[in-house]
Amino acid sequence: MGYRITAKKLCITTALFLCLMQPVFAQENIPQSTDAQNYRNMNIDMQVVYGQYNDMLSTVNLSQEQEGFVYLLRTYLKKSNDYGYKDDIFKNTSYYQNRIGFTGNVTASETWKSIFDINVHNDSYGMAENPVYSREEKDNVILDWKNIVKYSPSFEMYYGIGGAQYYHRLVGTTTQGETSRVYQGHGQIGGEYIWSASNRFKYSSAFYGYKYEKYENDFFCNNEVVDDFNITKDVGVTIGFNADFNRDDHWLLGPIIGTSYKGFSNSSFILQYSYFMQPFKPEELYLQQKFIAPIYNLEPAHVHKVHAKIDYKMNSLITMQVVSQTEHSNNFYNYVTVPGDVLTAKGIESWIFTNSVMLVLNIVPKVLNVDAQYTYAYYHADEHITYRPQHLAAMAITYNGTKWKINLSHDIASSVYTSPVSDAKLKLRVVGYLDVQRKMLEGFFAYFRVENVYNNRYYLRENYPESGIKGLFGIRILL
Repeated sequence: MGYRITAKKLCITTALFLCLMQPVFAQENIPQSTDAQNYRNMNIDMQVVYGQYNDMLSTVNLSQEQEGFVYLLRTYLKKSNDYGYKDDIFKNTSYYQNRIGFTGNVTASETWKSIFDINVHNDSYGMAENPVYSREEKDNVILDWKNIVKYSPSFEMYYGIGGAQYYHRLVGTTTQGETSRVYQGHGQIGGEYIWSASNRFKYSSAFYGYKYEKYENDFFCNNEVVDDFNITKDVGVTIGFNADFNRDDHWLLGPIIGTSYKGFSNSSFILQYSYFMQPFKPEELYLQQKFIAPIYNLEPAHVHKVHAKIDYKMNSLITMQVVSQTEHSNNFYNYVTVPGDVLTAKGIESWIFTNSVMLVLNIVPKVLNVDAQYTYAYYHADEHITYRPQHLAAMAITYNGTKWKINLSHDIASSVYTSPVSDAKLKLRVVGYLDVQRKMLEGFFAYFRVENVYNNRYYLRENYPESGIKGLFGIRILL
C-alpha cells in the first residue's frame, strides 16, 4: 500500500512543483548564464482539468536538453468519484490511474551513449456491484538501462539490463481477497555490423527471469541473427533465424525470411515470415484488462507469422500505411471468466488474421488534419476469442489555430464475446472525446473537455458499466 501512495503523491507533487516554478521560468531579466541557457532549453506542457463526479485529469510533459544530456519526464493522473449515466449514479465505481515515465539520454562520448528508462503504472478501480470483491488494485514498475557503444564506423553493440515488478490485489467483501506479485529481471546484448552500403548484419540476445510468490519460477531466452542485403538497388532480402528457449519448453529454431521493395517514387513494400517462441509475459498481458484474477503458469507459444506492410505517400497532404498480418499460435492467451466475476487467461490454438489501414490527411498543413485508423481482426479457434473486437476504428479531427485548438476524437469497436463457450456479447461502442482550448495569454490556455460526447451507455467488461457524458474544465500551460 505504501508504494501506491508514493506513486500518487509523486504525480501530484511534480505538477505542483511545475506550477510554482512557472513564474521563475517566465522572468525576462535572467542573467545570460549557463543556467539561463538551460531554462531556454526546457519545454513544459501541463494540463489540469476538473469536472463532474469530482473528476480530475492532470498531465505533465517536461523535457530539457543540455550538453550531452536530454531527458523527458511524463506524468498522468486521472481520478473520479462514483460516476453515472443520465440520472443514475453507479455504486462503487470510483477509480484512479497514475502514470509516471522518465527517459534520460546521456551522450558520454562520441562512441558511447547511455539511455535510462523507468515507467510506473498504478491503478485502482471500484468493482461496482460485484458481491465478492469490492476493488481491484494494480502496480507495475519497469526499469531499463541500455548502453550503446560504437567501436568503429561500421560496428556498434548495445548492452542492457533491467527489471520489473507487477503487483495485483483484489479487495474482498465476503472474503479476505487475493494478492499476487511478480518480480522480473532481464539482460540484453546485441549489435550491428555494416559490411557495405548494401549489406547489414544484426544479432540480439535477451534473457528474462521471473520470480513468483505462488508458482514455480520461470525463465526464457530469445536469440535472433539477421542479415539484410540488397540484390538490386531497390530490392532487399532478409535472411536469419530465431533460437529461443523456455523453462517450460524445448529449444525452438525458426527461420526469418523477408523481402522489401523501394523502387516506387512514393511508396515502399515489406513482406516477412518468421517462426519463433512467444513467452508468457504476465506484466504485459494482465494490464490490458480490468477486473482480473491472474495466474502465472501459462506456457509459451510457438508462432508462425507472416507480416506485410505498405507505406504510401501520395503527396504532402495524404499519407497512408497498410499492414496485413497472419499468425498461427499454438497457445494464444484467451480471457475467460472465473468465479467472482473476474477474468483469467488460458492458452488455446488459434489463427489470427489482422488487416489495418492508417490514414493521415493534412487538409491545411499544421492547421487542420485528420488521423484515421481501421483494423479488421478475424480469429479462427475451437472457441470464441473474448474481449477482442473484430472491427476497431479510431479517428481524430484536429484544428490548430492561432487562438483556438480543437480536437474531436472517436473510439469505435464492434461487439465482443464475453465467454469462450456461449454467444453472449457486449454491444458495439462509439465513444467520442472533445477537447477545446482557447489561448488567453502567451503559453496559457483555457481548457474544456467532454468525455463520451454522445452519452452512450457502454461496457468494456460485462457487468461493469462505464461513465456517461462528462464535462471538465481547466487550464493548459505550454512553455
